[in-house]
Amino acid sequence: MIPQESRKPMFNTPHLLDQLVSLTGIRDLELLEASLLKTLNGFIHPTSLSLYKVSHRGEVRSQVVFGPERCQVLREDFEIRAELLQIFGQHRSADSAHVQLDLADGILSVMTLMDMRSTTTYLVIGGTEALRDADSRMIEGMLQIYRNFCQLLQESQTDSLTGLANRKTFDECFSRVYELQPFDEGECKVEVDHRKPQIQTTYWIAMIDIDHFKSVNDRFGHLYGDEVLILLAHLLKNALRNDDLVFRFGGEEFVLMIRCSGRDEAAGLLERLRTSVESQDIPQVGKVTISLGATEMLRNTFAGTLLDYADKALYYSKQNGRNRLTFFEDMVSSGLATREAPPSENLDFF
Repeated sequence: MIPQESRKPMFNTPHLLDQLVSLTGIRDLELLEASLLKTLNGFIHPTSLSLYKVSHRGEVRSQVVFGPERCQVLREDFEIRAELLQIFGQHRSADSAHVQLDLADGILSVMTLMDMRSTTTYLVIGGTEALRDADSRMIEGMLQIYRNFCQLLQESQTDSLTGLANRKTFDECFSRVYELQPFDEGECKVEVDHRKPQIQTTYWIAMIDIDHFKSVNDRFGHLYGDEVLILLAHLLKNALRNDDLVFRFGGEEFVLMIRCSGRDEAAGLLERLRTSVESQDIPQVGKVTISLGATEMLRNTFAGTLLDYADKALYYSKQNGRNRLTFFEDMVSSGLATREAPPSENLDFF
């Protein structure tokens, strides 16, 4: 029997370097995850390969399953082995250590891929035998490269003060916000499965502005102004769902992309957010309020046009008492605003 250390590793070094060059050329975090799984699958040929995203409370938010044709994203009602849940509860370190589960139907290797403030991502590799030591070390090296690259990528895509996505990220997200399969032809495609009856959904853009924010800076100083911005960012992140997106555009201006079953759900979510901010008592500063403007995202409308619609609705809120929500559609129906003529159908928007 050949000792385990003397077995030939499954990795081909030149091919591996080519894959790493390709991997670090990607600027989309979702595509980066799928490409990582595709790369690992090509080298170790596991029986199963998945990513699990687990909240700091231990709730499994999603599972990314590698398949022969696409990576399937499961967000709700998916089954998780009890042994994995136990590991997730115990294993929350982002170092290179990993846990091996010997089960009746095979062996699972569980590694921490990313450990963020609110979510930990685990890589789970299934096989008929344990990973070879050489392969295990190579995988750990790849994961560390992945972590370092993700950190750099996230720093370039997030606002340094609030940790929210920045304007550049908004521009990149807008073109594919409707797409359940957001990857280019030839790449590892992702299929989203919500495991629930499909409900017609609509997408909405909302612009948020802190009322009288300049006076906060003038009276209390910019440090307290920054605290207000950080608090609002925290409230926004806690109020939104996994599929919603929040961006800081600069200053006291924030933008949301939310997916809802219709206008009523969008209004309910935004109103709850408004009242949540209003109810906060900020040390030294006291109460602050926000004004909001929202509009439905239409597939035949440019991003700049939709932002202009939301901005007009926000301006109306601020000119009519502040601390309120206005929909651009209501302004149109009341004759207070008009839509731009839709562009030619042969132009591509998404």
